[in-house]
Amino acid sequence: MKDRTEKAQDVLEKLSKLHYDRIQGYHRAKEDTEDTDLLALFSFYEQQSRQFKSDLNSEIIKYGGEVPDDNSFMGDIHQAWMDLKAAVTGKDRDSVLSSCEFGEQTIVGAYEDVLKYDEDDTRLPEALESTLRKQLEELQAAKSRIATLHAHAD
Repeated sequence: MKDRTEKAQDVLEKLSKLHYDRIQGYHRAKEDTEDTDLLALFSFYEQQSRQFKSDLNSEIIKYGGEVPDDNSFMGDIHQAWMDLKAAVTGKDRDSVLSSCEFGEQTIVGAYEDVLKYDEDDTRLPEALESTLRKQLEELQAAKSRIATLHAHAD
């Protein structure tokens, strides 16, 4: 079983990578729309992930880890974002929002996974868990906003 510090490092690196993927996903989504409301929203979410990633990277250092270069963030989620980009056959509002909704579901699910525990699990340090829960709340709001926009896309 991992100790709290090792678990914190692993969780932080995973979530930092997801934010890199989210930043890239929203950057691409902005290229695929001309809708001013979506451009503003996607810019906001891109900046939100930059801030969250920065916060997580500070925590990685705090727990004795090393912040990897962004170029090393080519994991499964990044590939999923890229696959979604390729799957968007048009640049219509519905397709762009569908891709974003998938990305939001992915990152929210990852946060929920790292914050749920079995009785045998090593718990994260309390301060870190609090930080992650606050980020999760904002990500859940983003997921809800994107889902609502997607449901009303015509």
